[in-house]
Amino acid sequence: MPKTRWISAPARGLRRLAARVVHRTAPMPRLPFAVALAACAAALAVSLEWQPLPDDGVADVSELGTAPALAPDFTSGPQVEFEILEYGFSPVVDELGTPRVILGAVLRNPYDTAMVTPGSLDVWALAADGTEDDLESFYPNPIPADTTVQLGFVLSAALFDTPVERLRVTSREPSFLAPEPADLTPEQRDWVFVEPLPELSVLAVDPLLSPDGYRVHYSVTSAVEQEIRISIMFRDEEGTLIGGLPAGQDPFSFDLGSAGWRTVAAGESVQELDLHASWIPEGADLDRIEIGPRRFGG
Repeated sequence: MPKTRWISAPARGLRRLAARVVHRTAPMPRLPFAVALAACAAALAVSLEWQPLPDDGVADVSELGTAPALAPDFTSGPQVEFEILEYGFSPVVDELGTPRVILGAVLRNPYDTAMVTPGSLDVWALAADGTEDDLESFYPNPIPADTTVQLGFVLSAALFDTPVERLRVTSREPSFLAPEPADLTPEQRDWVFVEPLPELSVLAVDPLLSPDGYRVHYSVTSAVEQEIRISIMFRDEEGTLIGGLPAGQDPFSFDLGSAGWRTVAAGESVQELDLHASWIPEGADLDRIEIGPRRFGG
């Protein structure tokens, strides 16, 4: 069995996060007028006190060109939307006995170009008076072209009084496909390249004696070694999606979205992970457990 290692935040994901932050903060207002006026006054005072050097003390310098931007604009490609094929919520309990709500969602990029900047997934709660509360928003990872992905997520909001039947998922922010390669430098093309996801398939689910739970054995087929975020998806006996989790030692960790990340080797391999019994939602059919981000044939 090949070795695996957990990562806290893959470099490619951090680069995309930095680009998203730049994009989000670009329209923010600049310094207030009073601050800008004070800065100008200080600059004027300095200029009045400063005496220029004589000509023989001035060195000639050559003009340097402006350095090209390292990262491309991840929102310069076509603006589109991903498809939300299905989703489901369930209450579970974490290792500390705290009630949590998990979400399983199946998304699709129907385009023949990679979706380098997926839009938001937004969780809403329907109140008794018919109004909706915006509970939480997060962003999926880039989705390769013509690919369906499975995503497990743990809500950070405490929903003790909200039945999961009152929760729904939408996407209110746009997604962006990769820019045209002709508009990018060779280095920038590497930034927007999205590796095809490996195929994963559950082989067996065996009970554990301690801790109380199950060990999931699964196969991975990948063209290259790569870092992926693995999710466990739960369905009931009728096949309805009822939730999902990041597949890891601590699926409830929020440290830079570290839960579920794993390096898979090129070729075919068999791996395993453990599920505590309290992490499995009520009504889940163990024979229907799935593993993503991309299952065989998906």
